Amino acid sequence: MDDRTIARTQARLMRTAMSKAGLGTHELWLRYAHLGGEIGELELDAYLHHALYLSPRHRDCLARAANQLAPGSGVPCSRDLRPEEFPPDG
Repeated sequence: MDDRTIARTQARLMRTAMSKAGLGTHELWLRYAHLGGEIGELELDAYLHHALYLSPRHRDCLARAANQLAPGSGVPCSRDLRPEEFPPDG
């Protein structure tokens, strides 16, 4: 899976998780910023609607924020969607 496809998948899963939890972009952005995120709320909204590409570093921080806000939602990090590049240890 290429990185653009991974980015779109993460965005879709994030939108779904936030919607099910009854949370909006602003709450996600606040948690992301608290975790050290560097993009603005407008950029986050654009990413969630597939209008802006974000690097894996930003996406993974957003995934952590979404998972904290909506426990059990299981929004994956980039490496979880690219297992062939990160084989299990052992």
